[in-house]
Amino acid sequence: MNGSWKLILPVGFVLYSLPLFLRVNGTSDYVIDEEFHIPQGLAFCRKEFDVWDPKITTFPGLYLIALLLNPLNLCTVTGLRMLSLAGAGINILLLYKIRRRILAGSGGNSYAAHEAITMSVLPPLYFFSHLYYTDTLSLTMVLLFYNYWHQEAHLPAAVFGAASVLMRQTNIVWVCMATGMTVLDTLVNQCARTGRVPKENVRLMGKELWLQLFSSPQLLCNCILSILAKCCFYASIILPFVGFLFINGSIVVGDKSAHEASLHVPQLFYFAIFAAGFGISNTIRQFRAAAELIRRNRVLSLLALLLILVVVHLNTEVHPYLLADNRHYTFYIWSRLYGRFWWFRYAMAPAYLLSISVLFCGLRHMPDSFKLMFPLSLFLVLCFQRLLELRYFLVPYILFRLNTRHTRKGYAEWLELGAHLLLNVATFYVYFTKEFYWKNYRTPQRIIW
Repeated sequence: MNGSWKLILPVGFVLYSLPLFLRVNGTSDYVIDEEFHIPQGLAFCRKEFDVWDPKITTFPGLYLIALLLNPLNLCTVTGLRMLSLAGAGINILLLYKIRRRILAGSGGNSYAAHEAITMSVLPPLYFFSHLYYTDTLSLTMVLLFYNYWHQEAHLPAAVFGAASVLMRQTNIVWVCMATGMTVLDTLVNQCARTGRVPKENVRLMGKELWLQLFSSPQLLCNCILSILAKCCFYASIILPFVGFLFINGSIVVGDKSAHEASLHVPQLFYFAIFAAGFGISNTIRQFRAAAELIRRNRVLSLLALLLILVVVHLNTEVHPYLLADNRHYTFYIWSRLYGRFWWFRYAMAPAYLLSISVLFCGLRHMPDSFKLMFPLSLFLVLCFQRLLELRYFLVPYILFRLNTRHTRKGYAEWLELGAHLLLNVATFYVYFTKEFYWKNYRTPQRIIW
């Protein structure tokens, strides 16, 4: 049945989405940021590489993929948007393959297929599968990278890692995360082999590993050689990117004024709510464990709650776009809750703490390398973004959801899938029926994620 799922999932996803795609495609020539992406994509599709919009802030990976349309004479708005739909079809296949490998036979192929469907219809992600945005194809490259990295096929992993960075600069963080995990796992495996103990008993947090490592020059040399053999391809991406940062002075290309880096730690809290809210099956199954974790560590939990309150008070950033652009759900969340009631952002602190605990419990089965590198990567990719934008949460959420604790499929998984589908219905209903006009735009504006 494994081979059947590999065909059924992408084909079924595209056929299911095609009528909705055609309806979305007929509503407007440009949807918000497509105002920049589509003209640039059409220029590259026609091989007009001297054309570049200075307001674009990403590398040209999205537009280079448009070259695939040129031999087919499909350099049109519809053709560009079809690239996202095709990418979404590839994504569901990759989600299935990665989740099946992570489950390692637990629950069977049908469970992995169910999980892949649920993740592929994640409402914000599914919506952008119908538009020419970077999000869908950026995720495609990250998943291709992650899939090959999981198989320890480091050369193709590095190729797709580089492609993911061309799609969006912040994807360099996920390349660094995988590289860091490779380094740490290599140390654990080498020390376990030398000490003839199960690698599960070798802890990165324990001093025994480091004492063993630095007391044996031969072991240290073996580790270094093994790390170089595995990570040299990733270094060929990371080191040039460091040079780019040094020369450019910022991760952003083009118009840097609206995307200046600033410390914004509450993004972690918003992400925790996002992941706990959409990852319903994990939240339901880990809620009791999270509550028990907080109860058993009352003093630490109280200190964490106070720290959250201090961070919210001192470091809540409000980007001008968040207050001005009423075409996004975040505008209404902020204007009607966070911005309207001064106390609301503080009242959310317990929810933040509980959500973080739920996420922690969902990943506590993972190796130490993941538990070290994923939170660090999450901090780097989110906490220097001033703008609250749900699209920034998509890749980290998918990586979180792919690695959640193995369980048998039950009502929680069906509830999560059903909630995603119902929310998609509501989202597209609002998109199709709610229109309003901006002074400088001839066409009607619509509300999206």
